[in-house]
Parts: sequence; C-alpha cells; structure tokens
Amino acid sequence: MHVLLGLYAVLLTYIILGLVIGFNISADIFFDLSFALLFFTIAQSLYELRARSALLFIVFASVIGYATEVLGTRTGFPFGTYSYSDLLGPRVLGVPVVVPLIWFVITYVPLSILWGTFQHRLEVKNSKMLFSISAFTAFGAMAWDLLVDPMFTSYGYWSWSAVQPVATPRLSGVPLTNFIGWFVVAFVITAIRLRFTTAAKMDSVRSNTYDSIAVYVMLLIDGVVANLELGHYLVVGIGSLAMLAFPISSLVYSRKLKLANQKVIARKSPKSARVE
Repeated sequence: MHVLLGLYAVLLTYIILGLVIGFNISADIFFDLSFALLFFTIAQSLYELRARSALLFIVFASVIGYATEVLGTRTGFPFGTYSYSDLLGPRVLGVPVVVPLIWFVITYVPLSILWGTFQHRLEVKNSKMLFSISAFTAFGAMAWDLLVDPMFTSYGYWSWSAVQPVATPRLSGVPLTNFIGWFVVAFVITAIRLRFTTAAKMDSVRSNTYDSIAVYVMLLIDGVVANLELGHYLVVGIGSLAMLAFPISSLVYSRKLKLANQKVIARKSPKSARVE
C-alpha cells in the first residue's frame, strides 16, 4: 500500500507542477493517476477488511453506483440531467465502465478514515451509530465531489443540461442537486454495506488510517490547484472547507463514540467478573 501511495503522490506532484508551471501533461498521466488511486484503495480495503469483506464492498459500491448513474443519465434523478463524453472510455447504457469503481473509491476512503479510529472492541452497535457512520462517510464523499465535479465538468468529461428537473443554483456550472445526490448515494452504499457486516467483523477490522488521510489530503490539494487554474474560486473556498471539516468532525465523533463505548464496557465488567 505504501508503494501505491508513493506512486500516487509522485504522479500527483508531476501533474500539479504541470498545472502551476505550465508544461504539457499527457492524458495518459491522468489515467495513470486514477488507476494508482484505484489500486491503492483496493489494497487498502483488502488490508483493512480482508478479502471477502473488501470484495463485497467493491461489489456493493459498484453495483449501486452504476445503477444510480444509469438512472441519472436517463431520468435526471438523483443528480440532475447530464451526459458523459467519450473521454472516460467505453460506455454501457450511457455510463463509462470505469465509473462504478469510482464510487467504490469515493466511499471507501472516507469510511476508512472514520472507521480506522475505532481500534477497540465496539460495544456500541445500534442503528443510530450506523446511521451516523454512513452520514459522516457520505459527507466526506460529497465534500470531495464539491471539488471534483466542477473541475471535470470544465475538462469536458461530462456536461450538464441547460434545463434541469429541479431548478437550483449552480456551482461553476454544476447544479446543487448533484451534490445532494452524491450524499444520498454514498450514504446508501455505506449503510447497506454496514448493515450486512456482522458484529464480529466490525470488531476485527485492521487500520491503516494515516494512508487514507494522506490520500484524502492529496485529493484536496489536487482539487484546489486544478480549480484555481480554472478560475473556480468559489469552488475552492467551499470544497476545501468541506474537505477539511470532514476529518476534523470525524475525529470529534469518534472520540464521543469511544467514551460511550467505554461506559458500556464499564457497566458490563462487574457482570463479567461475577460470572467468572
């Protein structure tokens, strides 16, 4: 994972230098960067969740993500009316075949940052906790998209219709319904995955949180530099604040959950001692 993280960092540094200094960057480098991020996330999930759980997460995220993209391009729900260009490669039912895997990446990295803070036996396992984890993860994904969507819309990877099903303000050409849709879809992916995760597997998760935080920060830097070059100053302000708010709020939440967890363990300890 560290090798893949290093490769991603090197490619990203090269691209940022190209944007700042102004030398030409081959389109292949951008694809290499995307694949480095994908392979890192797959390796990260295999380490943290082990093979079966990681595979299930990839499948859940990809299937749900692809289904909502097909629905979105055909009906305008839940993101708004848009269409993909040919820049992302072959399409099936109007959606590039690489897009489902993007949903895996965009949901797993924030979940890894949040979940990795729970490195103890979790006694607090209820619907409220799972709802909160899903909501925090969805916010982390949406915060990322606040920088990504305006950037790639300007690059021509997809385009938005002038007429939308729901009239909302736009952020550098992207309707606000898109970001709401991103939050909802990321929430659903995470909630369904956690719903089918047993308590034992929740306890046995390994952590590599610092690498996920490093990737998230690099994505923030990439988004800020690229959007500044495009003149998306409002995007930079809103997106960077949202992305910075995610790890900070996640840390506060995890500490609150740990305190609740310790109280539950403390209440159970005397009972356990009497049984022994």
